[in-house]
Amino acid sequence: MDLKGLLLRMLSIYSPSHGEAELAGFLLGVVREAADEAWTDGAGNVVAVKGRGAPVTWLHAHMDTVVGPLEVRDEGDVVRGRGAVDDKGPLAAYVEAFSSARPSGTLVLTLVTAEEDDSAGTEELLRGGPPRPDYIYVGEPTDLHVAYAYRGGGKVELSVGTRGGHASSPIYGNPFEELYAAYLKVKELLKPGGRYEDFSVMPTVVRCGDAPNKVPVECTAVLDVRIPPGHSCRELERLLEGLPARVRSCTDPAETSPTNPAARALVRGLLKVGVEPKLSRKYGTADFNLLISLTKNIVAFGPGDPSLAHTEDEAIRVRDVETAAQALRYAVEELGRWGVKSR
Repeated sequence: MDLKGLLLRMLSIYSPSHGEAELAGFLLGVVREAADEAWTDGAGNVVAVKGRGAPVTWLHAHMDTVVGPLEVRDEGDVVRGRGAVDDKGPLAAYVEAFSSARPSGTLVLTLVTAEEDDSAGTEELLRGGPPRPDYIYVGEPTDLHVAYAYRGGGKVELSVGTRGGHASSPIYGNPFEELYAAYLKVKELLKPGGRYEDFSVMPTVVRCGDAPNKVPVECTAVLDVRIPPGHSCRELERLLEGLPARVRSCTDPAETSPTNPAARALVRGLLKVGVEPKLSRKYGTADFNLLISLTKNIVAFGPGDPSLAHTEDEAIRVRDVETAAQALRYAVEELGRWGVKSR
C-alpha cells in the first residue's frame, strides 16, 4: 500500500464531525480489498473484518477532525493538513496494519465518526455490530508511546440572562461580568493546574450580545473541563450546583494496567521495529474512555506529536506512520499466538 498517498488522499477530504460520509466512502473501497467483509453501519462507521475465531482484536480509529480546513502540503517525509495528527495519521497506520496483518483469529477494523463531538460512532459500536473484542488498539496521536490512561472530560455551559436594555443606562447590570464571575467561581471550585492529577478548565466558546448599543439578553460560555483520576462526572455536577451552569456531556476518566496483554504485545512490536517503548497517560479524553467497558486489554497508540493536534500547524512524519503500522501488525500477530486472555 502507498501509505503516503493514502494519507494525502485522506487529508484532501475534509471530514469534520458528522461530515465524514465522503471519507467513509473512500475508505470503504480501500479496506474492502483486504477484508473478508466490510460495511458502513447506521452511524456512518466503516467496519471491516478478516479472519475468524478467537482472539478478536479491534483496530479502532476516528475519521473526523475538528473544524477548520487547512491546506494540504506534501513536504517530503512530512505532510501537513487538517487531521494530519488527529486523527488521519493514526488512521492511515491502522488501515495499513489491518491490510498487511495475517492474524490468527479475527481482526476487526473500526473507523468511526464523531469522536471529536459526541462519539456517536463509538456509541453505536457499544450497542452491537462486529464481534466483541478481546483486545483493542485505539488510534490516537501518542508520538508512538503506549497510552494506558486518559483523563475524563466534560462540556460545561455557563449562561447568564437579562431583560436587555439600553447600553448607556446605569440601571442595568453587566451580564458579561456576571458570566466572568461564574467562570472564576468554577476555577475556584475545581482548582485547575498543569499536572495530570489536576482538573483543567478552558473556555472554548463565548457568546454575548447581538448589538453594540444594547445590554446583552444572554451571555453564554462553554468550558472544556478535563477530569483527573479519582474524580468523576457526578462529582463535577455536584461541585457546580448553585452556579448558572449545566454539564452538557461528560465522560469519566479511564485507566487500565500498563502491562495488560495488548500493551505487552505492542511493546514487543515496537522493539521489533527498533523503537524504545514508552508508556504514557493522556491529558485528554478519547474513545478509549468508552471502549474500556468492552475489555481492559486496551491501549491507545499512534504516530503524531499530540501537541500539534487541533492546531493550525498539524503535521506528521510519514516514516512515523509507517513505523506505527509495522508495530501494530506485529502486535496483532503476537496476540493471535497468545490466544484469549481474561477481559
